[in-house]
Amino acid sequence: MNTPDTMTESASTATLTPALLREEAARYALLRRIAPAIRHHMAGTLQPIGMIAAILDRRLQAEAPDLAVLRDNSKSISTLSRSASTASMNLITWVVPKENGSIALEAGIEEALGMLATDLAFRGFTVANQVNAPDVTTSVFALRTVFTACLIALTDVAQAPASVVLSSEPAGDQTRVCITVTRTEGTAATDEGRGYRALGWDDVQALADAEQVSVRYSAAHADMLFNRIEQVLVTG
Repeated sequence: MNTPDTMTESASTATLTPALLREEAARYALLRRIAPAIRHHMAGTLQPIGMIAAILDRRLQAEAPDLAVLRDNSKSISTLSRSASTASMNLITWVVPKENGSIALEAGIEEALGMLATDLAFRGFTVANQVNAPDVTTSVFALRTVFTACLIALTDVAQAPASVVLSSEPAGDQTRVCITVTRTEGTAATDEGRGYRALGWDDVQALADAEQVSVRYSAAHADMLFNRIEQVLVTG
């Protein structure tokens, strides 16, 4: 006999269609891939605080500490702490997103590139961002998931060293963003192994379907059609 708990569980499970399961698996795989970058950025926001604290500690050991300098150091720690808190909260939204919103296309792509820059450089990829869409805004979730997943999926199968070129163009009421990977001359990057599995195009497609983004891809190229979102100007 089913208890209320098992009945609720069964009902919840019944709503998980194959498409939703693929989407959830893709979101988890993407999160696992960017988790090291999130950890790296969080550590970077805290490092200056530790450095100032160490300096402050040494100055406090002096026979006659300079109180004015100590006050300045204390203010610096307070300012850096607020900045680190804000940066950390922004990073956490990659893990636990708030409600979807709009973001400038160029800013969203720069944000994603900033998240992956160190990883891509270590793997032997150089990135040229030629996206030019100053007046275009689109979905935060779409950029963070579909664009980021496309970039990872392409570089996962590419041979490094290679160049990654990003570009954009109008496409009717949408904006097309293209990623092209080209092999370059040089020494191959050291394969240190990934912390999680490679992203596949089935993952990208699941995320694209969820975010209503049209995606085309090949071994060395991908392009995405992002919907434009009109920004509402508040006056008065």
